[in-house]
Amino acid sequence: MSSAIQEKEILFKSIDARPDFIASSNPDDFLVPNGREEQWRYTPLKRVGKLHDDAKSDQEINYEVNAATGVKYSILTKSEVATKFLATDRIGARTESLWNKALVIDIPQDFSSKDLTWIKISLNSGVQYGHIIVNAQAQSSATIILEHVGDGIAGVNCEVVAHPHSNIDFITVYDLERKAVLVSEHHFVIDKDAHIRSLVVQLGGDVLRYIPRAKFSGNHGSVELLGVFLATQGQFFENRVFVDHNMKDCKSNVLYRGGAQGKGSHTVWVGDVLIRKNATGTNTYEMNRNLLLDDGARADSVPNLEIETGEVEKAGHASVTGRLDDDQLFYLMSRGIDEPTARQLVIEGFFAGIFGEFTHPELKEKLSARLNAAIERAHQ
Repeated sequence: MSSAIQEKEILFKSIDARPDFIASSNPDDFLVPNGREEQWRYTPLKRVGKLHDDAKSDQEINYEVNAATGVKYSILTKSEVATKFLATDRIGARTESLWNKALVIDIPQDFSSKDLTWIKISLNSGVQYGHIIVNAQAQSSATIILEHVGDGIAGVNCEVVAHPHSNIDFITVYDLERKAVLVSEHHFVIDKDAHIRSLVVQLGGDVLRYIPRAKFSGNHGSVELLGVFLATQGQFFENRVFVDHNMKDCKSNVLYRGGAQGKGSHTVWVGDVLIRKNATGTNTYEMNRNLLLDDGARADSVPNLEIETGEVEKAGHASVTGRLDDDQLFYLMSRGIDEPTARQLVIEGFFAGIFGEFTHPELKEKLSARLNAAIERAHQ
């Protein structure tokens, strides 16, 4: 049996005309996409710098780590890293085959701290591939932030493993330069009674394609996948969420809020939740809300829910796309607030609920400042 077959996993068999959903670290298990496939039909492949085809690495990603006291980290070569990461598309698989060094974050057992572990990921001009591993040992609690900056073209995969009774806040910020391209797949594994709360904030770059994938390795786990994105003036931001309920009595909550403004700005959100036959007692909900700020913007939203058992506690999904509320603008302007400021306040209010989930004052302040700067850029 070839190595390609050995390392390929069929996540689930399709029941309709779509191909089976597979995961693999071998790029040859995936055809070079042409844009007609369901998985790629929104993505502007001409703008991804051939990450999907033959782009080779000519740069190394620079990791700058400011770790909370007690959190350990190291940069290791591929031969030193134990990973079973399997990607769900060709770019993710190419990233796995081409990265040279991985950043590994270890959160010790019983560790707990309110200090932030802040990781700055700089993408230099050129093409680069990277891999990040976060291991949260049993009973640990920590907040990890990945901040992506720079103007390069990159594929970056990340795996976050939450061992029993651990509690992890994991924030990913994409505030890249205008010409940057980044495709990133994140794999969250939640063990017994563990909890991961993930937030992605997408503000900068030319093309962003983000694939968060969550599965459970023990009963009674929970995961929250939250997202905020604001695309302006031709930016393309795509989010493809997959939550695999494969254990009993687990909970997931998916909530993404996005905005788009300017000619050619385009956002895509695809949410897939699979509840397998053995995942009795599942409690899950997914929601995407989109705000179109002018006539030149576009938002695509596709929520999917597949249930293989009748013994669920709760399961639902929803999607809403609308325009800026003229009544809210009129109310604010009638009280002496000029139109640009009124628009900014309405947009801030639309996103504020998600940031409010995080109580750390420094984190909330920095995230709000980044969002406000992006809103101001949108009006320039």
